[in-house]
Amino acid sequence: MMLKYWLTAIAALSLGACSMVPDELAVVENTNLVEYATALENPQQATGKMARWGGVIAQVRNNNDGTIVEVVNYPLNSYGRPVATDSSDGRFRAMIDGFIDPMVYEKGRFVTFTGVIGEPVEDKIDEFPYLFPTLNVTGKYLWKEVDENRAEVDYSSLWYRHYWYSPPYRVYYPVPVRNNNEPKQDNNN
Repeated sequence: MMLKYWLTAIAALSLGACSMVPDELAVVENTNLVEYATALENPQQATGKMARWGGVIAQVRNNNDGTIVEVVNYPLNSYGRPVATDSSDGRFRAMIDGFIDPMVYEKGRFVTFTGVIGEPVEDKIDEFPYLFPTLNVTGKYLWKEVDENRAEVDYSSLWYRHYWYSPPYRVYYPVPVRNNNEPKQDNNN
């Protein structure tokens, strides 16, 4: 009887793990996704295979054939969100049929794409020649911006944290302080 409950719990957890990736990025079960580094090293062998890549948007260009989103590649966590680090493997271009608004998909936003790897494109980043792996997009997900609130730690004793317990003279000690990275902008101008 107890074994039945354990098997049910394990099945529920494994099904829950499958649904962690947003529906827009889901692929058919048991699909081998090609890593970005593999496509960069062996572009001819990776062409035509499925991939899920993501990173930070560097540039968005619309033309008559669709939209080209240039992305600085970062590794993805377990649910497909890019994890920004101090270094990147490089850049790739996501080819999208149709129009993508550059004000929504703006520079600096995190994005993840799924699609079929296309032929690499030779172009330049500023004046540096670069071979861009390409991804013909079948699914896209623009991640919401995360407002990081940082707090400092209060190392003072519990006795002196509240003003009614403090001594009669002014004592300066660290207290929790919230630092917002960007000041709020007033759009009423």
